[in-house]
Amino acid sequence: MAACITNCLLEWGLDNVFTITVDNASSNDVTVKEISKKLSNWGTNIMDGDHLHVRCMAHILNLIVQDGLKENGKSVKLVRQAVKYIKQSPAKLRKFKECCESELITCKKSLCLDVPTRWNSTYSMLDITQHFELAFERYSFYDIGYLNHLRTFGSDSSENKYETSVEDGTSFEDGTTSNILSSEMMTNEDRNLKEMTESMNEKFKKYWGEPQKMNKMIFISSVLDPRNKLDYVPFAIVDMFGKEVGEKLCSEVKKYMNKLFEYYVKKSPKSSLHVPSSPTSSGNSSSISSVSGCGNFVNRGRLRTKQQFEKHKEVS
Repeated sequence: MAACITNCLLEWGLDNVFTITVDNASSNDVTVKEISKKLSNWGTNIMDGDHLHVRCMAHILNLIVQDGLKENGKSVKLVRQAVKYIKQSPAKLRKFKECCESELITCKKSLCLDVPTRWNSTYSMLDITQHFELAFERYSFYDIGYLNHLRTFGSDSSENKYETSVEDGTSFEDGTTSNILSSEMMTNEDRNLKEMTESMNEKFKKYWGEPQKMNKMIFISSVLDPRNKLDYVPFAIVDMFGKEVGEKLCSEVKKYMNKLFEYYVKKSPKSSLHVPSSPTSSGNSSSISSVSGCGNFVNRGRLRTKQQFEKHKEVS
């Protein structure tokens, strides 16, 4: 793979590669190392490739959520097969629409199936299907093939219920997916939800790596944000990883930023820049921007950290 990629780079006239984002296949680790060697031979491997390997966040989140969905696999599978059966033909859809009218269901959304590569599509499927639960129950009285289909394809055990219920699936999506990075779910009163979140979190940490092994460039990008600078980033790191690990990581981030700046100066011989003894930040962080979207837990978590940081500044 490394040979194919480097050949393409040569063909396209690209000899400067800043980062490479890959999924969690073990072969990709070897690929990135080999590409790093090739870039070094070309004399274009910035900082010896320390920052080259970037792990794909979207990919690992999808794997983690799909793994978590297995805990509610029976419920999700029943919903998926029920939707698939109704969408098989125009005749089934027409009959299902009649059932909706009989049950006075006014929802105008259309049934949709999820796809393996998009975890949020599973949420959409469950979210929409729950509006039609009564229609599914009514439909089962008119089409015996519907229940036979669920018995054959939608269950793993003869003891499973064949009625289509989305209650379990949506409770997972409402709770876990939106809080995938939140430690609050670790102490949830729902034992199943707690265990599921712990399992998903362990998989997240296993792929992402220990804090010391994480690509420091993700922190540098935040430092370069004028709203954050080096005031906010160390605070956020300690908040995420704890004082002992966080302070050590903060020191590594600052050293990495100095190293990056020194490399930039060497590559800019006409530059009048001087390397400072230690990076400093000037000015205070700007006011906290508003968060749009009531379901955006990532922004809510960031806002929480920002608010804590503002209180920290007031005290210190």
